[in-house]
Amino acid sequence: MAGTSTVSWDALVPFIVWQFLIPLGAGWTQTVLYSIFIRAGDRKPPPGSPRFVRHRRWILITVYLAYFGFTIYEADFHVQRQSHAYRDLGVPVDVDDSALQRHFRKLTVRFHPDKVRAGGDREQASEYYVTLRHAKDIILDPAKRFAYDRFGPDVLEQCSKCLTVKEYVDNGLITAATMYGALLLVLIGCNALGFLKDGAYWRYLAILAVAAFDLRTVLRADHSTFLTQYLNPLVTTLHLRPAYLPFQLTTVVKKAAISAAQFLGLLIPLYRDDPQQTTQPIDDSDDTRHKQVDRLDAVVSDATLDASRLLDLESTPYRENEKAKSELREALRKYMVQNVVHQEKDVRNAIGQSMARRRAGAPHGAQGTR
Repeated sequence: MAGTSTVSWDALVPFIVWQFLIPLGAGWTQTVLYSIFIRAGDRKPPPGSPRFVRHRRWILITVYLAYFGFTIYEADFHVQRQSHAYRDLGVPVDVDDSALQRHFRKLTVRFHPDKVRAGGDREQASEYYVTLRHAKDIILDPAKRFAYDRFGPDVLEQCSKCLTVKEYVDNGLITAATMYGALLLVLIGCNALGFLKDGAYWRYLAILAVAAFDLRTVLRADHSTFLTQYLNPLVTTLHLRPAYLPFQLTTVVKKAAISAAQFLGLLIPLYRDDPQQTTQPIDDSDDTRHKQVDRLDAVVSDATLDASRLLDLESTPYRENEKAKSELREALRKYMVQNVVHQEKDVRNAIGQSMARRRAGAPHGAQGTR
């Protein structure tokens, strides 16, 4: 709940990247990749063709996954950069009072302003020592330590009049209810207006899951078993990260959950054939037919190019026998037309529509079934 009571640029910028910048960048990336991997003179897949759509889908998925990983890394990076009382004092997050007092006496010997040598910055040393004393007082106070571990440093300023654990918890619950309630209302409003419908289930699930995790962290008297027995021992033993406090883990989990919901919501339209035409009737206008013919021409051109390459490759052993070479090329061409071109969805649709129009105009008794 720390640092999340208001909507900030940290939440708005990732939304803009997910919704607008990544699709725009994917289009540029696809153009660049085509210019690199498709030889000059070869036909590039036209926009809207099956190959073009398939390539764009995989580019988008790759970029989405990369950005998803980056958002988690970025959240963890900011968490690790931010200072907190335990790190300032140089003590573990599970330090007890007696060990803290012993360690602080050693710090006093080193950093007390009276220990500053002649010519040293006494004022700076005094400020640093005050910071150390403030951190020690937070950890030694059970109520402040409870709140600090779960809400982060900002809670001591947000609830400056709080003295007991209950007061800190009540303040945290009000903040959480306000934040998660506002998020749900915004999401419901967007869905009612027709926005963000794709993946709405995952967005609701992410909000509810993070809220449950957040509240469970706040309301329990000790730290979670996952944190104390699995995550912290792992990262400290492998020297990957310092041990996490509960509020730090909550921050990373929130970022991961929101990013995962965005990713799943954007993944759904990529696997729909045409999300804009799902509820519209079939359009049989001349303009639609011309577009179908253009797509058919593109499919046939691609198939012809592939057939020519295959024919050139297969007829290499028969360069000296023109008759055998011609017969082989003709057989391969028929095979490609019958088994490749006719299997394309656009080709089958065009043939079916043409046959339907012919049967509709034939006199009674002359309408066949083939």
